[in-house]
Amino acid sequence: MRKICLLVVFVFVIVFTTNLFAAKNIEVLSKVENVVVYHSGALVSRASDNKVGVGLFELEFKDISSKLVLNSFVIKNKEVTILNKNLIKKLSKEEFFQLEDRKTAVINQIKLLEQKYAEANFIKEVDELEKMLSFYSDKILDLNKELRKIDNAIVEAKKLDSVKLNNEDAAILKVLVSVEQQLTKSLHFEYIVGGIGWSPFYEIEVENSSSKQIELKYMAKIMSQTGENWENITLQLSSAFPLENPTKLPKPEEPWVLSYRTNQNNIKQTDNLTQNNNQQIAKLEGVDYQDIFVPSFLKLRTLNGKFAIKSNSTVFSFPIMNISLPAEYSFYAYPSLDNEVYLVAKVAEWDTLGLVDGVANVTYNKNSVGKTILKFSDFSDTLLLSVGKDNSIYFKRAEIENKKYAKEVTFGKKKKITFAYEFQLKNNNQHDVTIEFFEQVPISQTKTTNVILEQLSEGVHDEEQGEISWKINLSPGKLVKKQLIYTVEYEGGSFSFSKRSSARFRTISCPSF
Repeated sequence: MRKICLLVVFVFVIVFTTNLFAAKNIEVLSKVENVVVYHSGALVSRASDNKVGVGLFELEFKDISSKLVLNSFVIKNKEVTILNKNLIKKLSKEEFFQLEDRKTAVINQIKLLEQKYAEANFIKEVDELEKMLSFYSDKILDLNKELRKIDNAIVEAKKLDSVKLNNEDAAILKVLVSVEQQLTKSLHFEYIVGGIGWSPFYEIEVENSSSKQIELKYMAKIMSQTGENWENITLQLSSAFPLENPTKLPKPEEPWVLSYRTNQNNIKQTDNLTQNNNQQIAKLEGVDYQDIFVPSFLKLRTLNGKFAIKSNSTVFSFPIMNISLPAEYSFYAYPSLDNEVYLVAKVAEWDTLGLVDGVANVTYNKNSVGKTILKFSDFSDTLLLSVGKDNSIYFKRAEIENKKYAKEVTFGKKKKITFAYEFQLKNNNQHDVTIEFFEQVPISQTKTTNVILEQLSEGVHDEEQGEISWKINLSPGKLVKKQLIYTVEYEGGSFSFSKRSSARFRTISCPSF
């Protein structure tokens, strides 16, 4: 049985080698029709009008990206079967010098080995001589084999050096194919490349705090180091994974068990297949990457018009959409975390637009107020967008001075401490405004700890989040005071706060530029 298997393999090798030499070489000239750019990588679709008959052919594609993922290359024509693929990359000057240095090092090792072999007179015993001969023969064979590989690589590198390609990131792709019948349409093929990625960017314009809308310009920043220059292409953007190819059905790794104060964060979600696939895609050189959240439903977005992308490490900006959204403006404060007051826009009708977390440049009242981070994954229905700090609202938070407050008192096994704060707000604008501010209070998770809310001044208590919120309408010049007083009784331990994250988004690595 073993002899039969070896015979089959031998016959296959002979037939394959014979067919390879019999294959006719065709240099394929193609144009890019469509490119889907991912946050890391791109799917390139090309078409060629080359005439390909019936039989075996070696198709040669020049100026193909050296960062092509070889196993992603497919020919869409059903008449064509791919037998073999080979990506030939030009060596950079530094890589060529390293090859020559390696050759010199191997030659020196051979010389040293031969020199020591010539000094064999110190060997007296036959056993030692046999060991030395065995070692020498094995080592010299390995070194000579490595030397031949290096020589062949240098010869091939010199041959390729005379071939003109776009740049050092371009390569030559050779594909051995079998064509069963005459092609009736153009040759269509596609592949995934690395060395490219897109990042979301926004321009936000707010007229004033009494406005009823917000102007949003959504753009994509793209950088390419693929080695391919694309002209007059259809450009699509995707937040999917380029090599996503699930091989098993989705199944939870463990039961979903209800427990005290549990939430969806207890459900573990893994995507090891995607992560492993992404490691095969070359990232942009000299560019930092960051994790962003993208909508789970977001797949593909086609941009209007035709575009060109050069492989020169330049950051290009492409318009995705310009839109006016209804907005309500108010002021926001979280004094225990930040003593500043912020102008915010409550934006509705945004959650079906497929917006991705990103950096935004904000213009307020025709003045640039700087950049902000848009984290759409933090919101569900209404987007709370920070326009910037605004000092037209006077806001002060101070502890209420009283001997019974902020002092730990012990009674029996228990201890208690009371916290008391006063908030002062004043509207210095010439029009009515609304301000919302928040404060945290501890959440009791044990029977031995108790939180008593004594004074909220009409604030609303969110027990699950452990927050007190106030929403106040202020007329021009009006001053308002609010108080928050609460007592914590406990026997020991510490206080904890709950957090919630959205399950409607997933994380992906995105270039940061």
